[in-house]
Amino acid sequence: MKCIYNKVYHAAMAALMLTAATACTSDNEPLQNNDVPPTGRPVTITATYQGTGTPDGTDAQTRTGYSYDMFNNTVKVTWKAGDKIYIINSENLKEGNTLTAAGFEEFTLEGEAGKATGTFKNENSNLDMDKELYAVYCGNNASDKISVTTTSGVSSKTYSFSMTGQRQTANFTTTHLADYDLMCATVNANAATKSFNFTHVNAILHLHLALPYGRHTVKEVKVACSANSLAQSITVNPALKKVQIANLANSCILKYGSGDNGVTVTSENAILAFMMVSSNPIYKNNEITITVTCADGTFSTKITPSENFVMTRGTLNTIEATLTKENN
Repeated sequence: MKCIYNKVYHAAMAALMLTAATACTSDNEPLQNNDVPPTGRPVTITATYQGTGTPDGTDAQTRTGYSYDMFNNTVKVTWKAGDKIYIINSENLKEGNTLTAAGFEEFTLEGEAGKATGTFKNENSNLDMDKELYAVYCGNNASDKISVTTTSGVSSKTYSFSMTGQRQTANFTTTHLADYDLMCATVNANAATKSFNFTHVNAILHLHLALPYGRHTVKEVKVACSANSLAQSITVNPALKKVQIANLANSCILKYGSGDNGVTVTSENAILAFMMVSSNPIYKNNEITITVTCADGTFSTKITPSENFVMTRGTLNTIEATLTKENN
């Protein structure tokens, strides 16, 4: 059986609206909403989802704990304890091997998670709220996946986000997706309200793969295309608000298991794998080879997605297929 289809993460996941409000803690009178926090003071930013959820966020469908709904083929995401966003005044972007080295300030979620509204705080912020703000979300453990460089022939600085190194530690888990779900947003200096309109850069590829009868220890899942349509890295220019796929490759690799021992699955349960991949319409009508490396051999299949398999930003795309063992 081969089945290919796609849906958005959730009906309102294509764009997230995050409303930023600033506040300072001090022994003196608290700042008013329009005041600029002094340099080196605590700053709290409240992020609110402005989609179809209720005002108190009880039916939130935002960031970043991922829960797959097999009946509707959607991924529900909510703010999770410990989530971090990174914010900078755009003019202060500098070269660096990590976000913080490049001038970004780290804001950490405080209080209750799992809702549409989250409060993020930095205890020693130097942000100027009257100037353009640029924000990035790239997972709690992925800030070192971004490096900022000066590109030849481009007056403004760009940053590069790595898509390599994805690892799923168990069958049918989605916890690894957040570190590769790059989102970015800009707030103009003259904006009446400081609102971050976050959008997804990538898409989720869900693989439901049936293996021959028996138990199999899965170590690696590889998706390969005849055309170079899978990104190893993504380049973003904050000043131009431009996202560009870089270092194209013809394959994407997902390691299975927390180490070299892999994950054991049965043929009845199948492989349920999730990859974060670059959004790209070139997937459709191009042959895709899916290869699974197990302890007892290699299993593979070839498919050709239809016209409807577009892989646009912020969508969940599913491929169901049956794999056969190669001669090895």
